[in-house]
Amino acid sequence: MARVVIVDDDPDLLAAYARVLTRAGHDTVACPDGESALAQVRKDPPDLLLTDVAMPPGMSGLELVTEIAADPAVADIPVILVTGGWVDLDGAEPPRVARLLRKPVAPPDLVTTVETVLADRLRHHVRLPTG
Repeated sequence: MARVVIVDDDPDLLAAYARVLTRAGHDTVACPDGESALAQVRKDPPDLLLTDVAMPPGMSGLELVTEIAADPAVADIPVILVTGGWVDLDGAEPPRVARLLRKPVAPPDLVTTVETVLADRLRHHVRLPTG
């Protein structure tokens, strides 16, 4: 299946998301902060990034997405943001935010959202032959 980088500063949620997506057949890489996630994404680009929004004291999920969007080598990676609060995306520059999930996320909802975003990405990358 797909390779998903998961980012959350809550170790319990990070492990839970990884477990759910691994059971759904995805290869997962768990990162506890935005900085390690950015390094991982640049080193071995995933098919999808699932990131928490608020991760004090370091790089937030929105900052992570903005950094990724600015890097042409990884800018096309779709992103799912997960938040326990309110997120203002107006005026933000993260063009690859495919979905926004609210915590707590039920496992079936997580899997469905990830698979929908991956299917959308595949549809946008597949070019049918003409002629």
